[in-house]
Amino acid sequence: MLTSDDEIRLPSVVRSISQNRYTPQNEKMKYTISIILSLIYILSLEAQVSDTLSQNVSPKNGVNQLAIKYYGIDFTKEQREEIENVEIEFIFSIDETGNPTLSEINGITNQDIIDSLKLKTEEIEDFNPQIRNGKSEPSIYFMKLTFPSYKYNQRTYGFLQGSAYNEAKLEDFEYLKESNQRFDMIIGGLANQFFGKPSEHLGFGGGMKIDLGYAGKNNLIYGLNMSFYGNKLKQEYPINSTREQFSAPPTLLVGLIFGKWFDKFNIQGELNLGVQNITEKIGENDPDWIQLKGWSPGVVVNYPIKLGKSNPMYYYGSPVLLENNLNLHFGLRYIKLSINEATGLMAEFGVSYRMVIKGVNEYKLKDEFLNK
Repeated sequence: MLTSDDEIRLPSVVRSISQNRYTPQNEKMKYTISIILSLIYILSLEAQVSDTLSQNVSPKNGVNQLAIKYYGIDFTKEQREEIENVEIEFIFSIDETGNPTLSEINGITNQDIIDSLKLKTEEIEDFNPQIRNGKSEPSIYFMKLTFPSYKYNQRTYGFLQGSAYNEAKLEDFEYLKESNQRFDMIIGGLANQFFGKPSEHLGFGGGMKIDLGYAGKNNLIYGLNMSFYGNKLKQEYPINSTREQFSAPPTLLVGLIFGKWFDKFNIQGELNLGVQNITEKIGENDPDWIQLKGWSPGVVVNYPIKLGKSNPMYYYGSPVLLENNLNLHFGLRYIKLSINEATGLMAEFGVSYRMVIKGVNEYKLKDEFLNK
């Protein structure tokens, strides 16, 4: 086909020839080129006319888009199993306007499936009709489809299920039932004060704590605790050492947690091993280093304040909810150390970050979310 650009270039060719000095050879070449270009233009026009006078029947958007229409039918589970890996032949009758009719279906005999395929055909856009000698005429169109089978192993199914759960928000669930199982991690700061004999030597202080706890379906808590404190030295301990005592002797408690969750708070008992460093340790074997050792039972009350919404997530192949909390706690401990002057009560109050992973017993995603 000769484009507008080709038509513009034709005079340019002739012009460039005419600019050369006239010779019989140039004149002959000019007429030869003109004749060749004219023949090309005429042949291109004939091809266009031929194209408009003849056309084979075809789906307007291509055979792939036509097939997708049938793949998109929501068959029942039983129907899907019946047509899996079965080659189905579609025979369409196309009228002069391109309107398709699914006249025959080969490969299946289930009437419900056949009815679904014919019903879907009514939604299909008209075909490009067959044209012969400029006139449209009725025609027949053939297509073969094979519906694939989807066989997931447990790992693949779990991955797909987990992906959908991770993408969902709380409002995307028709229902979601939590279990009492939960894992909590606390990390934060605290303030503490000794009472009794230790208060004569140590003043107001502060520190940090880390708790790890697991609660089962019975709401009982089992976990680990580590707390670190630093209290200002008011008066040196009466110990047999000439070495200078720390200005803020550090205290470390490490132990076990036992407790129970109630409606919005928990009460937990702790049993810890405790140490308190009084002087600096110099070298690996330092006979003059003073470290007090002992143990400490305690009771702690935690009150979490939820921050934001829960987030669904898959954790080790199971659906869970992730929550963020601000945790307030108050604790009372009895600390028994190597000397009587360091043995007594200690109270603490803290503000921490609590991360919670809650178990989910049962859930169902809304249909509108799954159909996105």
